Amino acid sequence: MDFTNNTPFPAKFLTGSTGEQEIVGVVACKVTYRLEEERLIPVTGDEAWPVFDKPYEFEKVSLDPDLDFRKRGIDIVVFGKAMAPQEKPVPWMRVAVECGQVRHQVAVFGDRVWRKAMFKFVPSEPEPFVEMPLTNDRAFGGKAKMYGAEVAHPVNPDGRGYLFEKKEVEGTSLPNLEDPDALITTWQDQPRPACFFKPMGILEPKDVPEEPPERMPFRIMPSLFNQAVPELIAQPEDLGDSLRLVGFAPAGDIVFPMPGVNGPTVHAKVGDLHGRFPATLSTLLVLARERVLVASYVALFRYLMRPMEKRQADLKWPDDTQAEKVSPGGVSHGRQ
Repeated sequence: MDFTNNTPFPAKFLTGSTGEQEIVGVVACKVTYRLEEERLIPVTGDEAWPVFDKPYEFEKVSLDPDLDFRKRGIDIVVFGKAMAPQEKPVPWMRVAVECGQVRHQVAVFGDRVWRKAMFKFVPSEPEPFVEMPLTNDRAFGGKAKMYGAEVAHPVNPDGRGYLFEKKEVEGTSLPNLEDPDALITTWQDQPRPACFFKPMGILEPKDVPEEPPERMPFRIMPSLFNQAVPELIAQPEDLGDSLRLVGFAPAGDIVFPMPGVNGPTVHAKVGDLHGRFPATLSTLLVLARERVLVASYVALFRYLMRPMEKRQADLKWPDDTQAEKVSPGGVSHGRQ
């Protein structure tokens, strides 16, 4: 099938067989915006993020291919640091990502270790900080000693604070990132890691009701192919008019207007059959420091392969969208 991208933004097309005759087509289009004076300004050329057709590592976080259509919901992935107000050192602060019904809040502490006090261990006072990474190595997890062997945390082996034996407690670092509703109080606490990025293990949603172990696959399957943590996976109806970042800048909140849930449309022709398939929002990736928002849209369609039929897919933005007004474009990407 020939594919023509009639938008000014990066797009890629992928086909695969689901049977002897049925073909599935996937189109991904990515729109990069700069935040300027409370408005989203689309950019093109070298400033635009490309469409990834294989895993891509960015700031030590592995981003999934944009052409993977199996995930459900919209991922919100935020890169940034906790930044103390007015750049004045603080022992702890709150950061949050808020968008309509979506809310992910984390308490960020300065560096702490376990100290022995009387007959118990207590956290040392947090060291004041101006900025703090929000990476998974700052959340609860890591590797603990058990009978001389090293045991990795099942959800976040890259984290810190995981302990089994009392003799290992003193001087061990506590996590910098914690759930404000479930703060660590003793060295034996095993909290759910307060991650901002999907960890290596399975991070289940908060307040999961107790169920038999055999029900676990049914709980995790809906989010198995998502790349955001459960709190930052949204349904279209959950999203608000803006995406607010709290604690990511010294001067105050960063507020991005929300791009549209519906993106460009694939106009497909197979022989004398015609169809339109809308690309919908799949991922919102935010670079807090750079004030950049990247919206990824994905469209999926199927068709039957018949010899000698002309097959064509054209990607277009509706005439009334902002993205269409940036600049004309049209690049052929070959035949599949």
